[in-house]
Amino acid sequence: MERNKIKEEFILRTTELYSSAGIVHIRSIGYDNSEEMHIEWDAKSLLEDIPSLYTMAKQALKQDEEHEYKKYLKFIDEINNDLKK
Repeated sequence: MERNKIKEEFILRTTELYSSAGIVHIRSIGYDNSEEMHIEWDAKSLLEDIPSLYTMAKQALKQDEEHEYKKYLKFIDEINNDLKK
């Protein structure tokens, strides 16, 4: 039995949102405008996922902030070490 391959896409920006009966339509682009996508999301399912999506987005931003902070601390240490030479 062949497993379905999951298609993975990166969404950089939402370009359009609209709805029709029971469906939320999301148009978005990736890193390049030619990577446009149209997603149709069941409205009820989307509403059920919003609390988790909100929490996960906040978590991802916090992780990014921590990563940037550590990157600059390491950079400062590297400069200080170079100045000691």
